Amino acid sequence: MSEITNIELLFGKDIVPVFAENDAYVPMIQSIREGYKEMSVTFPIVHLRDENSLSARQYEVLINGELAADETISQITDTTMTEILTKLSHAFCDYYNARV
Repeated sequence: MSEITNIELLFGKDIVPVFAENDAYVPMIQSIREGYKEMSVTFPIVHLRDENSLSARQYEVLINGELAADETISQITDTTMTEILTKLSHAFCDYYNARV
């Protein structure tokens, strides 16, 4: 199995404030990382980046440069960050399991 060394979360302009105006994602990602650590799986650092080529409410998860998730959300809510990070975790799990 090849090691997972890079996770990128790319998002359109309407999603930028969800992360830029709220640093709650840091403990959320740490919690995800701890969950995988308990299973002896290394969850790498997540790089967040706005991406002009995406539509305003679209986001993508890239793992080792490969597209692992591509979603467009209908509206921004209080749960948007949690939903995106949950999808990121599921994409990581699927990617990891496909390579074990």
